Order: sequence, then structure tokens, then C-alpha cells
Amino acid sequence: MRIGVAGLGGMGVVHARNALTLDGVELVAVAAARPGRAEEVARELGVRACSYDELFAADDVEGVVVAAHSVDHARVGIAALAGGKHLLLEKPGATTLRDHAALRAAALAAPELVVQVAYMRRHDLAFVEARRLVSVGAVGTPLTVLMTSRDMEWPEGEDPRDTGGFLLDMAVHDYDTACWMLEQEPIEAFAARQAEVYPELWDMADLDNALVTVRFAGGALASTHVSRTCVYGHDIRCEIVGTDGSVLIGNAASRDGVALLQAGDARLFPADYRTRFADAYRAELAAFVAACRGEAPPGPNLDDDARAVSIGVAARASAVAGKPLEVGLDWRWP
Repeated sequence: MRIGVAGLGGMGVVHARNALTLDGVELVAVAAARPGRAEEVARELGVRACSYDELFAADDVEGVVVAAHSVDHARVGIAALAGGKHLLLEKPGATTLRDHAALRAAALAAPELVVQVAYMRRHDLAFVEARRLVSVGAVGTPLTVLMTSRDMEWPEGEDPRDTGGFLLDMAVHDYDTACWMLEQEPIEAFAARQAEVYPELWDMADLDNALVTVRFAGGALASTHVSRTCVYGHDIRCEIVGTDGSVLIGNAASRDGVALLQAGDARLFPADYRTRFADAYRAELAAFVAACRGEAPPGPNLDDDARAVSIGVAARASAVAGKPLEVGLDWRWP
């Protein structure tokens, strides 16, 4: 399958490089909004550089990976579908519910095209095994999903207006994980935020740390600590607690029941998401290609993404308002 990549930040380059390593995949072209970026990456990878419009109109491209700024995902994804391309869309599919509705309408108008949203945890071996254990009743009825998602820093120059805010752009992985594990509809979100390390984020309606709690229609709960001030690495954990036990996905082993993690423990942790989920990203792209060939059902779809985005929209507004908010409304932010 011949593909192109639109958007060449960190994730776009990961997808482009993975495309060069997978059997049955040919990377044809790359595109970027920033002048000169597509040419730079194209030279490195030995492919064609082009604009978004040229990529979506190209006759030799069957599918595209869209990894633009999150705030542009819906618009660029709609343009890719209008060009008749299968679409692997980085998360979140949109940063407002209005834009997400437009994206879903475009996908419904082109049912022959595969649309997969890039929730790579659904392709990570540890998360897949945890989901299997939950689905076969190993923990009984799932009651609560407890998560931790910690990055090391606020990337220099990152503007919350481009990402949709940390509680959507980053934490959307946790919301999707909770919905996937619990198989219930989210109904309410509450977030408490901090901006102690990067105080300038407070007035930008954003944060450097937060605790988020989500209530579900079936009575289950989920909570997550999201952070971009972790001094020792990229720390991803998840525990699904049920009536008959729990299943835990973690990074660090405790010592005698107590684990002290400091900057010197960086050797125990991946440096970033690219290292932690390297295999999952390759599996994600392979799954997308298989779906486009009709060999397997598509991965996470826009219905899945809508649940996660809806939680994120409520959570980021809740963090500013200081009160729980209903999931499913397009809360204003910032």
C-alpha cells in the first residue's frame, strides 16, 4: 500500500520512518505546514516532498497518516477524505465537538474509506493483554480504572492553542483506555489542575499537572494523574480494579514494597513516548494497512475517539471552572 504522511512533528516522523520498515507499505511522499520541513524530511527518507493539497490529490497515494497540530486534525482529516484517501488520524480527532461532528460527517459520506484513529495503546502488548484479561472476567466486574501518564517536560514553544490543551491532547489516551476497558459511556468529568513548575500555563488555561476523575453511566469510575514534570522518564501505568481482583500495567518494580523514583532512576524508564510505544506504533500502522486491504477490521474509530474527545473537552473546562462538568457538551475553552 502506498501512503503519505501529513504533518512532520515528532509523531509524523515516527510514522514516516515506520512506513519504511513495514512489509507491504511504500512511503511515497511527506507534507508539512512549516516551510522547508517537508523537503528536509523527504531528503532524509528518500521520498517526495509536497504540500498537503498535493498529497491529498496525488494519484500514487492510497492512504495518508495525518499528524498535524491537534487543533488542525479535523480540518486536515476532512481534506484527506475529500481527496479519496484512507486515513490514519493522530489523536485527538478534533479539539472541539463541533469539529469532530464535521469530521464524522465527512467519514460517513465516504464509507468506502478506512478511518482509524491513532490510539496506539490498543496495539501495545501489555494493554492488549490487560484488555483480554478484563474481557474474560479475570477481575470480575470492572469497577475502576486508575492511570498515570507522565511526560518529562513542557516542550519549548508548545502553544496550548495548537494542542487543545494538555487535558485533551495528552490525557485523551487515558480517557480512551478507560472507555476501552470499561465499555461504558462517560457522563461526567472533574479535573483539578496545577501549574507550579510552569506557572505561565495557568493564565493560558492549561497546566503542568492534573488529577482527572471520570464517571460512567454504568457506575464505573476512572482517574488519572497527568503530568509534564516527571524528572525520571516517561511513566505510564494503568490498573483495572474489579470485583474479583485487579490487573496492573506498570513501569517500575517496587523494592520491599516501597519505590523511591528520582532523576537518577532514568535508566528504569523510557525517555519518551517514542521509546515506550515503539512496537505499538509499528503495529498500529500495520493494522491500518491491513484494514485498508480488507484483511482485518479497522482499529479505533471515530466513535471511540468521540468518547475520548468528549471527556477531554469537559475535563479541560472543568479544570478552569473548578467543578464537575457533563460529558457530551462542547464546553468553551479557554
